[in-house]
Amino acid sequence: MHWWISLVREKQIMREPSIKYWNKLRSALRRRHIPPYYERELMDKLQKLQQRNLSVEEYRKKMELFMLRVGIREEERTTIARFQ
Repeated sequence: MHWWISLVREKQIMREPSIKYWNKLRSALRRRHIPPYYERELMDKLQKLQQRNLSVEEYRKKMELFMLRVGIREEERTTIARFQ
């Protein structure tokens, strides 16, 4: 709560618009609580991901989870190439 109050005050002082939408709040929370190297580590995990003893479905789900967390949006055929 302390963080939110200080963020609201900071926006008032800087005469910036207040946060009204979930996406803006989520971005502010990410900047505050997630270290800058987090996305880089997720990208490394995605690039090093191997099927090994996972089933095809488990592997696909894990790959999609990493892609969602990193924020990768790509065409389906590009995803299929990554999957293969």
